[in-house]
This record gives sequence, C-alpha cells and structure tokens, in this order.
Amino acid sequence: MAKRGFQGAIMRGFGARDHIAVVTGREYLAEHFVRVRMTSETLFDEAVTGPAAWARFWFPDPDGGEAEYQRGYTFSEADAATGEFAVDFVLHEPAGPASIWARTAEPGSAVPVQAVATTRFDLPAETPEGFLLIGDSASIPAIGGILEALPRDVPVEVYLEQHEDADATIPLPRHPLARIHRLPREGADSLARGIEARDWSNWYAWITPESGSLKHLRTRLRDEFGFPKSEMHPQAYWIEGRSMGKMRNEDAADAVPAAASVSETATVPGVAAGADGARSPEPQPESRPQPEPAASAPRGEWRANAAGRLLAPLRITFWLAGILQGIVTLVELAPFVLLVELSRLLLEGAEPARLWTVGLWAAGLMAAGALCSAGLLLWLHAVDARLSRDLRRRLLGKTARLPLGWFDARGSGGVKQLMQDDTLSLHYLVTHAVPDAVAAALAPIAVLVYLFVVDWRLALVLLVPVLVYVVTMYGMIVRSGTRTRQAVAWSERMNEEAGAYLEGQPVVRVFGGAAASGFRAALGEYIRFLDAWQRPFTGQKTVMDLATRPATFLLLILGVGALLVTGGSMDPIALLPFLFLGTTFGARLLGIGYGLSGLREGLLAAKRIQVVLDEPELETRPAEAPAAKGPVGETAPGLVEFEGVGFAYRPGAPVLQGIDLRLEPGTVTALVGPSGAGKSTLAALLARFHDPVDGAIRVGGADLRELGADELYSRVGFVFQQTQLVRGTVRENIALAVPDADDDRVVAAARAANIHERILRLPDGYETELGPGAALSGGEQQRLTIARAILADSPVLVLDEATAFADPESEHLVQQALSRLTAGRTVLVIAHRLHTITRVDRIAVLEEGRLVESGTHDELLRRDGTYRRLWHAGGYEERPARASEPAATGKETRA
Repeated sequence: MAKRGFQGAIMRGFGARDHIAVVTGREYLAEHFVRVRMTSETLFDEAVTGPAAWARFWFPDPDGGEAEYQRGYTFSEADAATGEFAVDFVLHEPAGPASIWARTAEPGSAVPVQAVATTRFDLPAETPEGFLLIGDSASIPAIGGILEALPRDVPVEVYLEQHEDADATIPLPRHPLARIHRLPREGADSLARGIEARDWSNWYAWITPESGSLKHLRTRLRDEFGFPKSEMHPQAYWIEGRSMGKMRNEDAADAVPAAASVSETATVPGVAAGADGARSPEPQPESRPQPEPAASAPRGEWRANAAGRLLAPLRITFWLAGILQGIVTLVELAPFVLLVELSRLLLEGAEPARLWTVGLWAAGLMAAGALCSAGLLLWLHAVDARLSRDLRRRLLGKTARLPLGWFDARGSGGVKQLMQDDTLSLHYLVTHAVPDAVAAALAPIAVLVYLFVVDWRLALVLLVPVLVYVVTMYGMIVRSGTRTRQAVAWSERMNEEAGAYLEGQPVVRVFGGAAASGFRAALGEYIRFLDAWQRPFTGQKTVMDLATRPATFLLLILGVGALLVTGGSMDPIALLPFLFLGTTFGARLLGIGYGLSGLREGLLAAKRIQVVLDEPELETRPAEAPAAKGPVGETAPGLVEFEGVGFAYRPGAPVLQGIDLRLEPGTVTALVGPSGAGKSTLAALLARFHDPVDGAIRVGGADLRELGADELYSRVGFVFQQTQLVRGTVRENIALAVPDADDDRVVAAARAANIHERILRLPDGYETELGPGAALSGGEQQRLTIARAILADSPVLVLDEATAFADPESEHLVQQALSRLTAGRTVLVIAHRLHTITRVDRIAVLEEGRLVESGTHDELLRRDGTYRRLWHAGGYEERPARASEPAATGKETRA
C-alpha cells in the first residue's frame, strides 16, 4: 500500500476518500503547458465544479518507491454529469512528481483524486468596482476560469509575473474590459512593485503567485492601498526553487515547506481553469519594463469597512461596556466561590458569625451583579435608542436626496430592509453583542483559571470534551467545503420559489401539474442537497452534543474526582467548585458561537446602512449665467436636448456613449433597439433617475442638474408599464403631483383617462383607499397613473409602452387616454413592439449604447440598417405606415 504519511492520515481523519481518475487524452497548449483530460465515475459525487474549483491528486513516486505526493489542481474542464474533466500542468524545473507524471501520462493511466476541503471562486454577493487578478504561469489557468465567469461589464486588471519568455504563450480567455500586464521577475518584490499606484477602492483582489511574491503583494495591497482582509484572496501557488510535491511521509517531513502544506490549499504550477476549456486569442497585453520602486497611491475606501465607519462614534462606548461587563462577570462568579468557602466552613463547624459574614457577602455580590448587569443594559438601551433615532433621521434625509434609480434598483423590499430590519438588527449589536461576547469569553476563562488553582488535574480533564467538540466541528467545516455557501444560495432561492408558488396559487389550483411541478422539483432538489450534506454528519453531531452536555462534565467530575479523593490526593471539599461551575463549562463555551451569529448580523446591517449613507446624491447645481449659455432667446418649455450624453452604472463600463438627440416641442420620439441597447437607461436619464456621466440633458433650455425636484417633475412626467399606487385614497393617488387640486380638476383628469366610471363603482368612489394590493386590474391601474400625469400637465412626457400587457378592451381605453395625455406634449416613448410606433414623428435607434440611426419609419426601412433588421426580426411586413394603424402613444392622425 502506498505511503502518504502524516498528510494522508490527516486527510483520512477528515473523511477523504479516493476516487480513481483515468487519463483519456493529453494536449500541449504551450511548449511547457499541457492539458491532461481524465474521467472518473465517482469524483463528482463529492467534488464541486466552477471557476477555480480544484481537487487533490496523489502522484506516484517517479523513482518507483511506495510514497505518493499530494498536490492540488484546478479543473480546466468539468462535466459532472459524465465525470469527464481536465487539468493543466506547467512543466517546470526542478520537476517534481506532478510534472514528471504529466509528461509521461498516457491514455489509461490512473491517479487517485480526493475532493475533501476543496474550494472554488464565487462571485461576491455585491459586485465590486473591479477585479484585480495577480499570479504567474502557475495560476494562469485559475485566473482564466475566473475571467470567464466575471460579468462582462466589470473592469479587470490582470498582473502576471513572467519567469520565462514561454509564459507569454500560455493562452487566456478574452474579457472585454480586461487589461493584461506581464512583468518579468527580478526578485521576490518585483511583482508587488509593479502594481499600479492608484485608487483601488471597492476592488476585489485574487492573489495567487509564488510564495515569496505573495508576501510582498499582501503587504503592499493591505498597507499601502488599504485592501481589507475580506476583499483579498491571498494564496501561494508554489515556492521558487522547490520541486513541488515533496514526499508526504515521516521520512521526508523536514523537506515539506509549510507554505505548500494542505492548509495552503496545495495549489501547484499548472492550476487549470475554464468552464469549457475554449481559448480565444488573449486581449492585447500591456507589456512594460520592470518599474522603479512603487509610487505612493491614495489609500482607498471599501464598502467592506463601512460598518466600522458607522460605529466609530460608539468605539469608546463599546470599550467601556466591555470593561464594565468584565467586572460584572467576575462579580457574578464570586458568589459561587464564596458558596464553596461557606460549604467548607460548615463542614469544619465554624462559628455562626463567620458563616453569616460569608453568606451575606455571597448574597450581596449576587445582588450587586444583578443590579450592575441591569444598569449596564439600561444604559446601552438608551445609547441604542439615540442611535436608532439619529440613523432613521439620517436615512430619511438621505433617501430624499438619492436618485430615483436607487429605489428602482432595490424595490420596496430592499428599502424596507434598510429602514426597518437593518436598524433593528443594530439593536443586538449595540445593546447585547459586546456584553455577551465579553461574558461568553471571560466567564469560561475565569472559571478555568479558578478550577486550575483548585486542582489542575481535574481541570485538565474538563478540557477533553472541549477538545473533542473543537476537533469535530473543524472536521465538519473542512468536509463541508463550499456547501456552506451553497446552502445560503439555496435558502435564498427557495424563499423566492416559495413566494412565487404562494402568489400563484390561483393558477396552481386551476391548472395544477406543470404549474406546481417547478416548485416541487426545486424543493426536492433542495432536500436532496441537505440530505447529502448533513446525513454523513449525524455521528459527528451526536458526539458534539454529548461533549457539551452538563451530564458529560458531571460524569467526568464525579468519576475522576472520586478516583482522586479515594486515592487521597484531593480534598473532598475541592470537588464543590467543580460541581458548582464545571458542569456549565460547555454551555458557557457554546455562548461564544451564539453571540458571534448576532454580532455578524449586526455588522452586516451596519455595513448596509453606511453604504447607503455613502451613496452619491443628486445635487442641484447653480444655474449657468446667461452669457455661458449663449445668446438669450425664448426657449420652448417642451424642447428636450441630449448633448453628448454618456452614462455608466460602474466606472469603465459605459452603457450610453455620445448621445446627441433633439426632441422638438409637441413631437413624439420613439426609442428602439435590441435588448440591452440602452433605451430604458436613456429614458430614465430624462426623468433624472440618474445623472449623466458625460454631456448634459436640457429641458426648456435648462440643464436637468440645475432644476430642483419640484421644478423638474413639473416639467417632466412619466408613465411606465409597472404602475405604482401609493397607500391612500383614489383622489390622493391622482392628485399626487398637485395635492391642492380641487375635485373638479381631479374628476376631469379621471374622465380624460377613461377611469372616472370605474372609480364611481368603487365602494367609496374617489375616497376609496388604495395601495399596493388595490382591487384594480392592470389596465385600470395604468389609466389611474395616466390621470395622474394628465393632472400634473408637464410639457415633457417619458412613456414606456403602456399597453404591452393589457387585454384588448383595456388596451383600447388606455390608447384613448394616452391620446389625450400626449396631445401637444413632447413625448419620448420606449418602444418594445415596433408596429405601435410606425406613425411617430421620429424614431431613434440605439445599439450598444450609441445612437446609430434616426428618422421616420419609412425612412429607416429604406436605409437597410439596424431598424430594418429589427423590423424583419419581428416578423412584420415591409410596408409604409398608414394613418389607421395604432400607435403606442395613441396618436390617431399623425402620419
């Protein structure tokens, strides 16, 4: 049997089992870079797949000995259904067993593989501003897998250290926003010095170079650029000058560097990447000479540190609360010590006066501890009340200044979580987290110290269940691997599935079958996931439960204590402190874990709140002087001008570029284009959901950024597909923009929107209470919002295709209402169905964020461009627009 030494024993202790992988083929991707394809029938019963997912391989001794050598390799290709996968090897010198095996492996060769304690790259829950990927030829494959998984609109900086010229020939997948920097190695610090000195705020760093380079990189990114620990993944992939894969047994233990141990994830040259293995020519690399000593850079700020900024004013409060709780904890433990002393005095027949003294001290300290604990909590609750009041005020003020796009992106649920749930989560953090943590940590330590003073032998025995608990828990964590993160994702998915299933009960009950099968299938899959994850841990959980029970500690105390007492090496009185305090030792330690959970939730809530408080606001800047705007003249209030407008949701990923568009007063302009072309974004900019990054948008000659909210929305109105009713009466919903409008104006607007008769049929007419769950159909709600826009009487209107999901009768009524709404106004309509906008004054065609065409329907069809392609893709006949055709805006006479 092959020898795997201490590392193999550790792996077996964690439940690792061998899976046999058989080589099916080999391919050289570069002269020193080979891909080996394999298959295994059982590996993916346990192994995970995804970017940078890896497994442990045990390679044979190239000298023919019995030893095996363990290294980790990333899957460059992986098909869990068929069991087929591939890994890439850098053929390096000095060659270790892994490189030698890769050079000689032929179809049919077999190698043992283990999947315990392996990981993969998962996209952060909150997408960072960009990704900084650092490595060398050894980590190119893992970096390639990450590049393929990253969103296409996130900038990426890749720094690769070249150890030899051939490294540049190793292929990388293409990413549209990736920049590749190749730096020749001139020393352990050369790669760190080559990182650009810039503001890296809110970037995420994946750092996987050689061990010596890693040390300098981690230091520079942390100390100079300010990268927080949570936003870095530092991992040494190899050690220069060492043949990777030294013998993992007792005879060669001194040859195994610590950095290459299992705890370092054992990643070696040739860690491979990629979901499908396809490689396109890499982006144009930015090669440059080795830089001089690094220039200083601004220290960035990360959202990950937001909780610390929010809680910084409470730092002294937390320190003081911790100190006070420490004193209270010791005071609360003191009565138990005095009770032991009282018991000893009773057995010795001490005088009553002395007994009363000790008993009163014990009672007094117990009362003092209770009073001090109550006083501390009362003080912290007062601090929390002031903090909650101030935070809610700040959040209300902040949300009033945030762009509408912020609310649109989060929805009502996200805003509710911020304003209500997150502020409540801070309650535990402020009032209980510090006292609970101090008590949970200090009490067991104080008890253990006291018990060691009483009898160190029996105290040492009490550590055995604790050690069993810790080792068992660690083994479960290691074996769980990525399943912990998968469980969180599953929980979120099932919440959504359950919500959709409950909301769709009318459909499910009527149609059944397929309507419910999706939820049932997801639920069954979730149960199978939990069963496969947790069932193997049944024995370990039982051991952990038994190890922390008071009965376990009591059994140890009585059993070992009886032996010591009967052997004459321990005073029977000395058992009392162990009986009073030792039996609760396990429960006190478990309190640390329970407290950490609440602390984690509170810190996440504090982070989310501070991130919102840091959001950029919509600012109203002073109006330009008339001379700066050019010649003074009368500008029609309905004139809209887009001048060189550019916009990006994140730096380096533009959504709109160089948009120049003029909407003449009283005309209808339709925005069309493929999905993702930027139609909704451009329309949202006119409604000032966001401010443009470049250029300007003017309404009536005034830059939108110069208009206050009231003035802006008196000039620009909007009606979107997704209607939004506020909680209030019908009248209040219609008069939302003009709250002082009299009843005659409200009724006139409702009549114009074809909703008056329906309102009269409501229980209380115009005084009927409405809300998100209003008993109105989609078309009726749409007409109500049209009435709101009619009453607002803004000269410019942004209109989403309001009839896209209406039934025929509702569509007719909505079209009539839109005809009255758009008459005489400047309208920008987002078109989803091209046949509805054939008669508008102008059609603006967007593609990839640029304005590529503009003109009437007939003109654009004759140009044989993007619009004509979209028209034919929709299955429409090529014919001129006729006045009888419907239009999205309801215009009935315009040609």
